[in-house]
Amino acid sequence: MTKSEFYSRLRLEVNLIKEQYRDDNSAFLIWFLKNIYCLDTQTSVDSVCDGSRDKGIDGVWVDNQTEEIYIFQSEFSPYDNKDCGDKKIREFKGVSSWFVDENSVAKLSASLVNLELNNLLLNLKISEKISRGFIVKYVFVTNKIFDQNAKEFLETADIESHDIDLIFSKYTYFVEADVVNSSKILDLSNSSTIEYNSVSETPVLILTIPVRELLKLDGIQDHTLFSRNVRLWSGKTRVNNALAETIKNIFEHNKFFLYHNGISIICSNFEYDLAKSQLKIEGYQVINGCQSIISFYQNREMLTDNIVVLTKIIKVDPHSDLIQDITKNANNQNSISLKDLKSNDRVQIGLQREFLEFFGGKVFYNIKKGEQISEYDEVINIDLAGQLITAFYREEPHKTHLKTNFYSDKYEELFSRKMNCKKIYLAFLCYSVILDGLEKIDNLPVRGYGLARFSILRIIRVILEDDTLGKKIIDNPDDYLMGDNLEKLKKAMTKMFNLIALDLNSFISEYITEEEFFDYKNLFKNKEFVDKLKTSVLTSHKKTIVRHPEDKFVNIYNSFCK
Repeated sequence: MTKSEFYSRLRLEVNLIKEQYRDDNSAFLIWFLKNIYCLDTQTSVDSVCDGSRDKGIDGVWVDNQTEEIYIFQSEFSPYDNKDCGDKKIREFKGVSSWFVDENSVAKLSASLVNLELNNLLLNLKISEKISRGFIVKYVFVTNKIFDQNAKEFLETADIESHDIDLIFSKYTYFVEADVVNSSKILDLSNSSTIEYNSVSETPVLILTIPVRELLKLDGIQDHTLFSRNVRLWSGKTRVNNALAETIKNIFEHNKFFLYHNGISIICSNFEYDLAKSQLKIEGYQVINGCQSIISFYQNREMLTDNIVVLTKIIKVDPHSDLIQDITKNANNQNSISLKDLKSNDRVQIGLQREFLEFFGGKVFYNIKKGEQISEYDEVINIDLAGQLITAFYREEPHKTHLKTNFYSDKYEELFSRKMNCKKIYLAFLCYSVILDGLEKIDNLPVRGYGLARFSILRIIRVILEDDTLGKKIIDNPDDYLMGDNLEKLKKAMTKMFNLIALDLNSFISEYITEEEFFDYKNLFKNKEFVDKLKTSVLTSHKKTIVRHPEDKFVNIYNSFCK
């Protein structure tokens, strides 16, 4: 990707975020948190508090794993290639006085600070965490280019800074891909080699390869190099941060081989020329080492020839079942998330097969990144499935942001034997109707907030449950998800959502007039609030169908059968 292409992509994506979340600065910071810090969308949105009386603080995020608190300020320019001076950075440095200790945080909360920031400080327990020894870090982010004044000031300031040049150098993105790349010749003059004769007659080459040579491989920035990996780039984890620090310390480079576990690459063919100290490799994929290679890529200016890693290269047919076994066992030796493991378990693989069979190859159940999805009409990923089940079947929309729970203590309950592709798709259909009708929701923050959509999904479920036909569909949706019946169901759901939206708008409007600050981010995580919303909308809907029986779901559906 060229820098010009990156500028265009960045502006497009920021504008899309801006449509849902306020101004340019907020949208840009949300984009940064998602793409550079690799936070999920919900966390990125919840971390931003830009607004009037924000004391120069545009966002706050806590990494509980590393015990670090991040304070952000962002500056977004509507034009490309603009310079950023030191004025705003100097002003931002003054923010640190509010986070010296718990007393200073208390003073910040007591000052004329905006309520969104104040709630963020309270909900994240910033004062308590500072008293417990959490480190506070300050991050300035801009899509401008730091001028000389900014660079000189930043050399003396304890501020993590990102201008457009640094952001571009660290930017990686996902595209769909098969194992398609050009052959590469790697220089191994600074390498040692072991040829391993496998009893399985699978050709294997084990080498120490300079990291600079590995960065010649295609598909690092767009992640296609890692499409067979069970785990892709995880962002600012403790391990990745430590790896980056080691790369930045030149005195550690000659010891790097001792610290690193190594990288595994499968390929369709390799040719090793000992005389020329060259390796030609074709049809390659990294199956273990994604975190390392992207860390190398993001810190490539710091690399030297002294950084070498143990690399295992395995020649295997691209369609061989052996690839799955190699991938699984290579990654089982590392710490991987429960989600990574669950994506390969029999339940998820079984659901993926169910979707393909029942919907005739039109709907794909995406259980991990890197899978080919472009050929399907609709795609439901594993995270969304967990959220749909949590909101629609368990009626806990306020917990849909707790995705890690989907793969730990709640996994057996969510993906039980009773759950199948038809039930998941029914919830997905209702959710899609909500997404298609978002313009019916008057309040812009609510319209753009993910948890709000799952609260509406839960309301749809409750209304269906109270309807004779609706309950029948929930219990056994099979007959309503194909052909003409599916089209009728979509139309009926759309009409019902339009009715619900009126009652939802009324509730939100009344709530806002009664409250000093509409803290929608926290309200939709609050069981009491979402229950109150459900009760209000359901009560209004029941009154409506008494006056207008034609608005009962069963009657709406039947109206499309004539």
